[in-house]
Amino acid sequence: MSVLFTNLRKTVRLLFAALFALTGMLSAPSGVTGTDLKPESEFEYLYSDGVAFCQGITTDGRYFYGTGCVKYLNYNAIVKIDAQSGEIIQCNDMCLPADVIAKGYSHLGDCAYHDGKIYAACEAFFFRNPAIMVFDAETLRFLAFHVLPPEGRGNGHFPWLCIRDDTIYYTQARDVDEIRMLNLPDFSYQGSLKLDRSITKITGGDLLGDVLYLSSNSDATEKITYAVDLRTGAVAEAFVRTMGNAVTEAEGLSIHKKDGAVYFHYLDVPFASKAIIRTYCLQTSGT
Repeated sequence: MSVLFTNLRKTVRLLFAALFALTGMLSAPSGVTGTDLKPESEFEYLYSDGVAFCQGITTDGRYFYGTGCVKYLNYNAIVKIDAQSGEIIQCNDMCLPADVIAKGYSHLGDCAYHDGKIYAACEAFFFRNPAIMVFDAETLRFLAFHVLPPEGRGNGHFPWLCIRDDTIYYTQARDVDEIRMLNLPDFSYQGSLKLDRSITKITGGDLLGDVLYLSSNSDATEKITYAVDLRTGAVAEAFVRTMGNAVTEAEGLSIHKKDGAVYFHYLDVPFASKAIIRTYCLQTSGT
């Protein structure tokens, strides 16, 4: 029975992918320099595989971890990918338990690696009671979920999160005028940081020093990455990535430092036809 169910899941993924296929530098902030944003590496996947991680990406330096969903089919997944070769090592299809799905949770967003666990933003139908889903990074096994406290829910849109020093940072997707924060390990509301301007269509984010970088999915071919100074709330356009067409979706963002350089890993989805992990290397100056 388990083999039959696994094959059924794969068939649903492939049919869904086929359906979609047929229908179808501005000044850099302090601490980062570089104007030529050509990808250092690209890993490209057919959507039949990429649907399992079409929403979010994070890394521990050795592996990429990705999260994906097909909202109206209640399909959610988490994968582990070799960061050097791009090979998909492991995939947990239908990764949310039945009782969690029964509560209306249907849309995993961007994710973050922290202390051996993967934390993923998750929205529910009608954007009620957004929650954080927690998985074991080694096995990809579901561990727990935590509903956002009422004062931190906003309009219920919960596309991304990142973690540092036992603080969870996140925003809503549209009309973003503040950065919200939760405490680990109890997921209580810590407060918010007011931004000096409103930004929108935020799909991913990660931290580098005192700067929070936010990936946006605009309707144009140019996808802006914003930089937020966590000391002041000042917002700047860090750089722009030019896509091949306007229907490419810019999704998750993860930042990793190694050997004096900083790597920005983005997940891009060209109209549900494939998934691409793009890595850009920028030099740091003391961060």
